[in-house]
Amino acid sequence: MTAAADIRDATLLSGAVVLGGVLAPSLLLIGVPMASAGVAGLLGSGRFAAAAFAAAVAVAFAAFLSPADAVLLIPVLTALLFVSLRLREHSALQGAAILTAVIAVSAAAADAVRAWLAGSTLLQERTAMVESALEMAGTVAGVDGDALAGLDSEILVDLMVRVWAVDYLTMGLLTAVLGVAVAGWASARVGTPVRRLPALSELDLSPHILWPFVGGLLLLAVGRMTGDTTGLAWIAGLNLLLAVRLPLFVQGLGVASALYRRVGLGRLARVIGYALLAVVELLVPVLSLVGLVDFWANFRKLPREDSRTSGGGDSESRSENGQHES
Repeated sequence: MTAAADIRDATLLSGAVVLGGVLAPSLLLIGVPMASAGVAGLLGSGRFAAAAFAAAVAVAFAAFLSPADAVLLIPVLTALLFVSLRLREHSALQGAAILTAVIAVSAAAADAVRAWLAGSTLLQERTAMVESALEMAGTVAGVDGDALAGLDSEILVDLMVRVWAVDYLTMGLLTAVLGVAVAGWASARVGTPVRRLPALSELDLSPHILWPFVGGLLLLAVGRMTGDTTGLAWIAGLNLLLAVRLPLFVQGLGVASALYRRVGLGRLARVIGYALLAVVELLVPVLSLVGLVDFWANFRKLPREDSRTSGGGDSESRSENGQHES
């Protein structure tokens, strides 16, 4: 590679980190994966100092635009640096889990700082946002807020505000998965072998995600036994159950994906099938239940003992030049 090409690549990758950092506070699903691609590309080509410098510039821009944005970016970009290096030897699923937690907590903290700077609180801001969304939905549907879900609007707002933590976790998970996938792609483009996310049909999550499920049920039981369905135990249990529903749904999608492949469906047919499973409301809890049962039934007969004792090595693969090893 010529010196000019080397400078060009470093500039483009650094620009991706800075631009992704600037976009992340308002467009998390776009900004973080873009920054992840830049970070992984720089680290994969040995430009450690350039990656750290680009991250620092992104934080400086964010702090200039809004101090709250820096609250989000400092931990997220630090986590991207850490996870991108970690992917060389460790599970991509573990990297996604780390990034999910960092993004969710950082996004909530940044929103709390924004609310504080505006003379409000995060709870008040969330309540106002939910009320505005319900009013807009009612206007579009041509009905009042009470008719949207068959509940009194105040009860509906209160319920949606209580599960605000799940919103951050869901967005964090989706963003983290995209970020790790893009990091694997970018690393492969510069010739650095890393752990990649497994194919959906081979995806087998750790059974440790069942602990939040059990904890959520216990907390809901405590809330019901004490007769306090508005207390901390009940709210925490509800949030835990809703949070674990998404991983269980993805596990169920893995079972469906393996079935699609077994019956010989083409790529387009599989995509349509996934879309239907995701958007048909009745199928979401059904598929989540399938994912839950799969931890015991192992419908796909995956080699779990080996894969889990080796940190997920059998369900993930290293990449070279963007290709999965078989």
